[in-house]
Amino acid sequence: MNAVSIQQGVVNCLGAPWPEDLSPQFIDQLREQGVVVVGCTANETWDDTLESLENFATVKAIVRAHPHAYLVRSAADLDRDENRGKLGVLLGLQNPKALSDSPRLIDTFFDLGMRCLSLAFSENSYYGCGHASEVDTGLTAHGRYTIKRMNELGILIDLSHSGDRTAMEAVELSEQPAIFTHSTSRKLFNRPRSAPDLLIVAAAKKGGVICQDVRANTSVEQYVDWVDYCIDLVGVEHVGVSAQDDFHRSHKDTERVAPYVPNYAAELKNRDWSDDRVYRRGGIGAKLLDRENLPAAFARRGYSTEAIGKILGGNLLRVMRAALPTA
Repeated sequence: MNAVSIQQGVVNCLGAPWPEDLSPQFIDQLREQGVVVVGCTANETWDDTLESLENFATVKAIVRAHPHAYLVRSAADLDRDENRGKLGVLLGLQNPKALSDSPRLIDTFFDLGMRCLSLAFSENSYYGCGHASEVDTGLTAHGRYTIKRMNELGILIDLSHSGDRTAMEAVELSEQPAIFTHSTSRKLFNRPRSAPDLLIVAAAKKGGVICQDVRANTSVEQYVDWVDYCIDLVGVEHVGVSAQDDFHRSHKDTERVAPYVPNYAAELKNRDWSDDRVYRRGGIGAKLLDRENLPAAFARRGYSTEAIGKILGGNLLRVMRAALPTA
């Protein structure tokens, strides 16, 4: 696909947060929305190494079996003629647990197709601290090694679940832009997993992008309000979109994670699950990217065609071209 057409496409930075999300039907839906690249978590978040290997194989088989999908392994893949009109799938991990403390496993999973990696998920990892850590001690020595290795191999750094200090040190150390695949400003949604504005600004100064997570919003217009805020904070070149539709599974997901993470166990026990946004409001979730929803809302707000193109995909494509392997 040539550079001009790919720049006009949409990038759903984390449209498939679980392997089961990347169904043939969802691939078709994304293509109808004009999505050219979708991020996919290629394992269950708390999988160990063997379980992750199995889930990587499952996801890759789904991609191979679909006539209009391909794995994004390099920046060059975005421009290949044979990928014209197809959906690129960017495989990643939201939790580095599968990589354990082994320096070699990051290379192993890179060879399998991993091109995006979070430094921690809620709790601490061998790399650093997650957002639920009471005291964030920053990157470990292994984490600093991993950041450098990710830069060398061409793996995107995802800050979405990291603790504030750990994420800031990653931004400072990395020679490539870091991204938030699904997050927002803590001033908009006051919870530890949201990013403080100082961190968003620091990442943007080095070319990074924050992708507004739709799950925090109750309407398309509110989503645009939050995008507006981030644009005012860091500029239109540093904002992207993440439209995943997994609130209908959030009780199940919490049950999955509760045995591993104390705050999820507490949420499972104490939360009122009777009204968990089970019935999506119009335009929320993956349908956010339908042309009559978010693109139309941007146009109503007076965004230029160029600005809309950057937010919907151009900014993330820029980062991918900079950080992924060239070929």
